[in-house]
Amino acid sequence: MPISLDCIICLTRQSLEAARLACRDELRHTAVLRRTLELVYNKGFTTIPPLIAQEVQRIVREETGNTDPYSVPKQEFNNLMLSVRELLRQKIRDSEEPLRMAIQIAIAGNSIDYAVRADWSKTMVLETIEAALKQPINGKIEPFIESIVHSRNILYLLDNCGEIVCDQLLMEELQRFQPKIAMTAVVRGAAVLNDVTWTDVYQVGLDQLVAVIDNGNDAVGTVLEQCGSEFQEKFKQADLIIAKGLANYETLIEYNREILPQTVYYFFKAKCPFIAKFAGVQLGDLVIR
Repeated sequence: MPISLDCIICLTRQSLEAARLACRDELRHTAVLRRTLELVYNKGFTTIPPLIAQEVQRIVREETGNTDPYSVPKQEFNNLMLSVRELLRQKIRDSEEPLRMAIQIAIAGNSIDYAVRADWSKTMVLETIEAALKQPINGKIEPFIESIVHSRNILYLLDNCGEIVCDQLLMEELQRFQPKIAMTAVVRGAAVLNDVTWTDVYQVGLDQLVAVIDNGNDAVGTVLEQCGSEFQEKFKQADLIIAKGLANYETLIEYNREILPQTVYYFFKAKCPFIAKFAGVQLGDLVIR
């Protein structure tokens, strides 16, 4: 996928935000920003945005000595979503079509993102999800459900903290819908931005529901050639992949059918104007592709 001028601005802003979360030393912030600008100058127009973001976050960790700058907001976001988990679970169970409702909530969960805003409250979360559930999905849910019927092994690529709770609820319903299906959730191999890692898995108890592995990598998204051997084995075994969020979409669409032969369903909210245009959707759409 190409890169836009807006990506350059976003990557630069993101580097400074992460540096400020990582430490209070303005000299370190300056060093991060200087190296980020050099990186963007040298690679910004030849490399896809997630790979630039990966290098930017490595710079932040190197310059500040903080291996997980987003650890505190991640924990807070997970706790916030755990506080509404039972309400969302009940909404799913009370629905005439629980699986469809769980799918919609999982996609809506991509709206709950620290990268978009940092002042979420329980009321705001519930209002956001309620509004999202009234919003039509851009794409069709029925083919996805049909794919589940014919699948035996699902690889579920997680995205952000907080929304992991919505993914957890969808996995519960997938198990109820197809009890014999094998399902593996995938987290990042190292902390990067507010993406899900093992810490988040244990905090929400996802490891008690399904098998969980990490991808052995610190990329934003899923860069197949950088992923570890355990992920590669599970990847080959999967006949259906669920990829949450924009970064997984940005990275996986780079591969052809020879490299990525499985059926892949992308769930995301179009939070970025450039990606919305690239995907052929409207800004703010809840998307299944």
